[in-house]
Amino acid sequence: MTTLYQYLAVKKGAAYKDSQIKPYSWLSKAPDITKQANEIAGNSRVFGDISAENQALVIDLLVEIGTRYKLSYREIAYLLLLVRVESGFNPDAAAGTTSAAGLAQYTKATVAEAKKPNYSKHYLGFELNLDEMIVFDAQRGAYGALLSYFICRTRAKEFFPNALEANIYLFHHEGWYFNPKGKEDNANVIAVRKIIEDKILAKLPEVERLLKQKTEVQFSLKTSDGKPYANQPFAVVLPQSSSGQHPGSVQHQQAVKVVTGVTDGAGRTPKLEAAGLSEVVFSILNVNYKKLLQHFPGRGTGKITSYKVKSGDSLSSIAKAHKTTVSEIAKANGIRDVNKISVGQVLRLPGSGGDTAPAYWWRRPEMDWLASVLAPHIGAEGLEDTAAVVEHKRSHVVLPTGNKAHDGTVAHNNVIVAGTKSQAQVAASTTAQKVPHQTNETKAAKPVAVQSSGTGQKKVITGLLYPLVVKATANYHEGARRFGSGRTGGRKHAGIDLYAPTGTVVRAMAPGKVLRVYAFYCGTSAIEIDHGSFIARYGEVDSKRDKIYVEPGDKVERGEKIGVVGRLVGIKVPSNMLHLEMYGSSSHADLTVKGNPPYQRRDDLIDPTPSIDQATMQ
Repeated sequence: MTTLYQYLAVKKGAAYKDSQIKPYSWLSKAPDITKQANEIAGNSRVFGDISAENQALVIDLLVEIGTRYKLSYREIAYLLLLVRVESGFNPDAAAGTTSAAGLAQYTKATVAEAKKPNYSKHYLGFELNLDEMIVFDAQRGAYGALLSYFICRTRAKEFFPNALEANIYLFHHEGWYFNPKGKEDNANVIAVRKIIEDKILAKLPEVERLLKQKTEVQFSLKTSDGKPYANQPFAVVLPQSSSGQHPGSVQHQQAVKVVTGVTDGAGRTPKLEAAGLSEVVFSILNVNYKKLLQHFPGRGTGKITSYKVKSGDSLSSIAKAHKTTVSEIAKANGIRDVNKISVGQVLRLPGSGGDTAPAYWWRRPEMDWLASVLAPHIGAEGLEDTAAVVEHKRSHVVLPTGNKAHDGTVAHNNVIVAGTKSQAQVAASTTAQKVPHQTNETKAAKPVAVQSSGTGQKKVITGLLYPLVVKATANYHEGARRFGSGRTGGRKHAGIDLYAPTGTVVRAMAPGKVLRVYAFYCGTSAIEIDHGSFIARYGEVDSKRDKIYVEPGDKVERGEKIGVVGRLVGIKVPSNMLHLEMYGSSSHADLTVKGNPPYQRRDDLIDPTPSIDQATMQ
């Protein structure tokens, strides 16, 4: 069976003679190819002079970019053939008589035009820079080809509304500003039309057919040191069906197929079948996600995306409670007999996510949508609860049959998903997170303060209990979450932010005495506790009276519940976290000190990061 890659394969073209090469040609300015080992490169600047493996990678680039910009199968086929005609899929190709270069053979003038606001910014959503040697970058070149396709399609609609396909390439070859009126008998136009007829239109149906073929995709999880990530829970979202004209998408769709499971001993998922170029969203779940969900069932922003059936429930009572109808719930869950539901069954609630797909298939899909789709399949009840157990999410395009770009040892798509942890780190974290702490541990060792060399900010507190019942859902060593990260006005972040779903229990890290409870930031509160060798500020906890479980003067034990994670409101991106600050003395003076840069805090402020790194879950 001939694959797309075999069908599109081209032979190396003829090289330009030295006498033909102009000074402004890239063959004159940069005849040699200099690229990094991980870049897609041709063998020379000659048309089609590229290895079969790299040619396949270029085809995959064009296919994925065209798919993400929601082209139809036929339009993607046209895009592929346009590039095939121009460069033979060689990103380093260059003309000898002009400044044309790269996948789409952009000239110096076209490069300048592409950056104008009415072009790349308008069609692609960003300014495409193809200046100088950047024109040979394969990914940028693929975007350049797509941009030209969009512009030329628009021009063809203007002049040839009833014959688009026969004229799109005409405007690419002759220029975006070409006016074809009165030039039908022009020898150059006739020659270009012959190219369109023989090399594009004649091949379109077969390329389109090959793009549509059903194929298999499989995901293989690897650790950072290349070892299999076995027994890891995952969830894959696939389209229920394809329109036949456009690749099937899933982003923002509710009518999707969800496959859950765990990877095998080699870190692999089962093989999944999908139509060519379908979008699939692959998610890795926390290895203990079922236990974690038990700690915050149905909590979150109040935006419940699903409902777990309880004894005595009926679809009628559930519909009434959630302001919907029995038929809508049945439709959302594929229920045929509305009188048959079972205790423990998780139902998706209508209205928890729209069916309006975005204009572009984002590689990192929105968590709100993904959570609403996954919740019924993993036993979660709230949007944020679901988000808390998703450790990785990524939108993938199922590449055509015959693709071996990801793993050349297999005959089907095998997408390698590489983690950031080594095999040893995975084993250690799995052990550490097995059972979230739920009870007080009065016999736990007393915290010990260890002073390392340097300032007081290097103080490390050992023997602490992790302040949340689950691990933070985002890395507090990075970004705005980390200690010392920049804030407005030159201030630095005085603590670390431990992201967790609203309602997640906050617990005392060690025995101590509550000093203060007060309004803190964006509708949340803070609890200050003197733990003997240090003071901690547990910030951004829920301000509701029934959600704060301690008062000033209360003595607390290690592991005692003191509050729950709150929700920041009134800011651009509402969020939920425990903001944790630590101070290296037992002074009861105010922790915030205005005018004391750069943290605007007391001088005994310490970085909580190393102490929390060593904290245990139980």
